[in-house]
Amino acid sequence: MDFSKFSYIKDDSEQEPKTSICYRENEEQTDAEDRQTDVGDSEANNVITAFNASPNYQKGDSFREPSLIFIISGGEKRERDFLKELISGKKSSVLRALFLSKERQGLLPDQMQKEWQKIRKEGKFIIDDQTYYLEKIDEVFLLTDVDIFYDQLQDILSSKAMDDSGRWIISNPCFEIWLYYCYKNDPNNDLNCITSLSPNQRSKILKQRCNEVVKGGLNGIRAFGYMNNGIKNSKEHYAADNNGIPVLFATQMHEMAQCIIDKLK
Repeated sequence: MDFSKFSYIKDDSEQEPKTSICYRENEEQTDAEDRQTDVGDSEANNVITAFNASPNYQKGDSFREPSLIFIISGGEKRERDFLKELISGKKSSVLRALFLSKERQGLLPDQMQKEWQKIRKEGKFIIDDQTYYLEKIDEVFLLTDVDIFYDQLQDILSSKAMDDSGRWIISNPCFEIWLYYCYKNDPNNDLNCITSLSPNQRSKILKQRCNEVVKGGLNGIRAFGYMNNGIKNSKEHYAADNNGIPVLFATQMHEMAQCIIDKLK
């Protein structure tokens, strides 16, 4: 699948970590795997992993064919980190995530839509030189930010066909608001500084602010274990406008996260 013509680059506004870690150019650098995020003692018992989320799992259960979810993502780094355990397929015998984005740059909503409609028409897609058929896929999610793409998303959602099974998962202003909810639940105080900003500034400042209010920064890999917190907090603050697009500080990631948890049972 050729993404050579795509050119979306997510903004990078964060400071480099003290340790030496290699990242792609223009990628957020605050969610290194070795950073420890403090979510508080009260949430310690809510941790889940792709391995222990299925209590019926037994050694030798590898013959079971896993459920497959297909994710087309606007962002390439933190979204992939959050789903890392499911993408690798090494820690769960019941669920695997197939992740598609533009390496080092990500995808615009329009580009995601174009690629998804092509896949719908052909009935298949290729990841890591392996062909997958849509008829074998249980769920399809398209992860994107509102950011400066409101008009694109409005056009896409308003023209969506009834038989289009792709589920748009939109975060306002960006995916990092979901990671915030996995760790904390006071956006009106913690993140209030972005409300007066223009849409093209909000994502950048939100990422900076989250690194200040979440001890250890927004670690996407660790956030996977706190999906239950994220779902609860996200639902509490969720609202959408008349076009079905989440308002500021709202995300639809709780829908995808709930689907993951249900399939891991």
